This record gives sequence, structure tokens and C-alpha cells, in this order.
Amino acid sequence: MTYPSTPREIEDGLGALAAAHPQLCTRAVSPNATHDGRRVSYVRVASSSGGEGRTPVLFIGGAHAREWVPPDALLTLLARLLDAYEAGDDLLVPAFTDTAATPDIAYPATSIAAADVKRIVERVELFVLALVNPDGRAFSQSSPANAMWRKNRRAPEPGSQCRGVDPNRNYDIAWDLERYYNRSGEAAVAATTDPCDPQTYIGPSAASEPEVRNVARLLIDQQIEYFVDVHSFSRKLLYPWGMDHNQSRDRSQNFANPQWDDRRDGAPGGAYGEYIPAAAIDRHVRVGDAMHDAIVSAAGSDRRARVRSDYVVEPGLALYPTTGTASDYAYGVAIEDGEPLREVVSFTLECGSDADGEGGFQPVPAIYPKIEREVHLALLALLVEAAR
Repeated sequence: MTYPSTPREIEDGLGALAAAHPQLCTRAVSPNATHDGRRVSYVRVASSSGGEGRTPVLFIGGAHAREWVPPDALLTLLARLLDAYEAGDDLLVPAFTDTAATPDIAYPATSIAAADVKRIVERVELFVLALVNPDGRAFSQSSPANAMWRKNRRAPEPGSQCRGVDPNRNYDIAWDLERYYNRSGEAAVAATTDPCDPQTYIGPSAASEPEVRNVARLLIDQQIEYFVDVHSFSRKLLYPWGMDHNQSRDRSQNFANPQWDDRRDGAPGGAYGEYIPAAAIDRHVRVGDAMHDAIVSAAGSDRRARVRSDYVVEPGLALYPTTGTASDYAYGVAIEDGEPLREVVSFTLECGSDADGEGGFQPVPAIYPKIEREVHLALLALLVEAAR
């Protein structure tokens, strides 16, 4: 595989997996074409041997155009999972040697037991939308000058010459930051109503973007119970909430309650905290710790490898306050009047780093296997949990 893949290569890769594993992998086209007219595919992985009662899981990647690793990592994970299941073998995560370090750092091979692979494919209904934002990725890859483009390619609004919306600020949860936050909270949140902001423009309306509607449709139609949005970079496993700090005491403090409009501050320890049941926090921490441990334990005994494999499990707010994100929406869509209607586990996985020679958003191809193995190990650990 040549890194990084283009949008066309991602689409072709999904089609090739469906063709090679027709009994396990089905390809479908999302209902909403992008602004540049691209159709976005996703795949469903499930064995007919599993019967009813599978746990629905959704992985997405490539929401931010400049983050080149996540779509490739999802594609290679699918290939390894499908091949291992059909062969009845363990899923091998190959060894990797980081030759940029001095001396070299060796990451040993590891594996997921064939029995766990079998449980995953037979007890989980796995949906993977590997590339949410193909227009943005194509533009980011079009020239070095465009490499750091983050948004989609929405045409400029009347009176503006600026293109693009951040898909990960456009979901219909706390989207209207000017209504949701007080003045200090609005200033602190990593989101903006300015169409010319190159990073975090929220869009003209909630869920205005086809990329966002495609993901939201899957979350709702499939009643997703485990969700991961793969991004780069930070080596973090972030769970809800990103909108405000977590609290489990006052159910009235929830994103749907207008009584708190213009009073939320998005700050740790403030007067407002987003309600989340203590059991839900415990569940996220347990699954997050399993993902973290899978990465670190596979790093072997070299202290440097273990340090460079340490992903922090924490609420999204610990990174910075955000609105309209996929991971908050995936958890929040199953909530009514502050009360969860079903158990949902939702994460943003921030893979890789800009330290240690990894290269940040666009690492050199030689480091891709190291970051991919971390994504694979984390997602497989979550799938093992989902298959229980």
C-alpha cells in the first residue's frame, strides 16, 4: 500500500474489500454527495454465523482534510480483520522498527487471538466510513501550499470569498455557540461563526454539511452503541463531554435545556457542567483504559517505545472546549431530557504526535506503520469489549 491514499484509492480499497469478502463485507453509498459531487462509501462487516443481537459499532475517519493517517489506518484494519477471520487465524499486528530514533526503537509483533477475531465478526455489526471528507482530502493533497487545509469545500456564502466548514463543528449538538455559551465561554470554545476562519467554522446551520448528515444518518438508523472518530494528532482517547466539564449530580444541566442558554462557560469547575451519569463515565474509562493498555502492552519492554505509545484517556474538554463534534453527538443522540435512552460509548481517538519525529498531521510514510498499529490495537480492544 502506498501512503497516503487519495480519496479515489480509499473508495477503490473499500470496493476491493467488499469484492474479496462478499459473505462478510458489504459496501454501501452514503445518501448525501459532497459539495464537489463525490459519493462517499462505507462498509458493513458482519458474519451470518453470528445470528441476531449483534452490537452496532461505527468507526469514522478523515473528517479533517489534513489528517492523512486515519482513513488509511481504517482501511488496513478492515483488511487484517477480514483476512484473519476467513483464515481462522490470529490477527497479526506486525513488528515495526523506528529507524528515525537513535538508537532504533523496535516495536515487537503482537496479535489478537483468533477466538477474539471470531467473536468480533460474529457478535458485532461493524460499520466503517473511512473517509468522511473526500473533497477536503483531495484539496489538501493537491499541492504543498494546500496541505494544511482542514475543512470541507463548501462554496463561499453570499458576501464572502471563503470556502469550507469544519465538519467536526457542524453536528447538531450545542451547535449555536452564541446561544449556548456566555461571553467568556464563547471566547474560549474552539469553534467560530466566522466563515473565513481556516480551522473551526461551524457552518451556516446545524448539520448543514453533507459529510455530517452521512455520519448522523448511520448513527441514528443503526442505533450505534460504540463509536470512534479517528483523528490526528495528540495520542489521546477522548470521551464525552467536549462541550463542558462532566458532572453527575444535576440532570437539568444538559445541552437540551434552554434554561442554561447564554450561561454556560465551557470551563472546568464552572457553574455549569454537562450531565453524564457516573456509570457512563465509568464505562468510558474502562473501555478507554482497555484501548490504552492494548497500545502500551504491545510496545514491548523498551521504555522509549512505551512512552511513545502512551495515549491519555480523558474527557474531550481536557483538550479544549468544543461544540458540534461527532463524538459528543454520537453520545448525545441517545439522550432525551438529560436521560440516556441506551448505553453508548463514544470516543475521539487522536493518533500520532508531532514529537519524536512522527510528523504530526502528515507523517512521513516510514512512520505510518507505527501509528497504524496504535489505531488498530485501540480499535480492536474496543471491538473485543463490544463483542462481549
